[in-house]
Amino acid sequence: MSDFPIIHTERLTLRKPTYDDVAPLLELTQDEEVMLYYGMEPFKEEKQSREEIDWFLKIWKEGTGTRWVITLKGEDDFIGEIGFFEYEKKHRRAEIGYKLSRAYWRKGYMTEALVGMLDYMYENIDLNRVQALVDPRNDGSLRLIEKQGFQRDGLLRSYEYERGAYVDLYMLSHLREDWEARD
Repeated sequence: MSDFPIIHTERLTLRKPTYDDVAPLLELTQDEEVMLYYGMEPFKEEKQSREEIDWFLKIWKEGTGTRWVITLKGEDDFIGEIGFFEYEKKHRRAEIGYKLSRAYWRKGYMTEALVGMLDYMYENIDLNRVQALVDPRNDGSLRLIEKQGFQRDGLLRSYEYERGAYVDLYMLSHLREDWEARD
């Protein structure tokens, strides 16, 4: 297994998750607004955050995904996380997900992290398709990924059961040809 990939962008470093990230991940996932459309209940205890870090490390070790901790360049403090999972080598596709602390919203950080991750994925993994499931009510997330060329493939009706109700999700995709055609 190769070393965990580190991604550097203009203002950010995307690095390997560690157990030092348990407390800030817990704080992030306890924020109701951050978790509103994420498809998970806000975390209640540190054990859940530790299990999330375990999953981040497991998917990397298994080769089915990679989850990075987002930090400001030159600092090591956790401000969010981004990554891909459910990598299907046969079909050359993977799904992405991300979370960012509210204090860093609307500053272009998630756009920068997403572009860095997509560049890494298309340059280093034999991918044809990157996909995302997004709640139609999550305008910020839809704007974020559509700005990067993701296309809406369709609406998955009553796709998940969250917080006592069924929710629809958009399936969006970004193809290698979209990445190769970027400006």
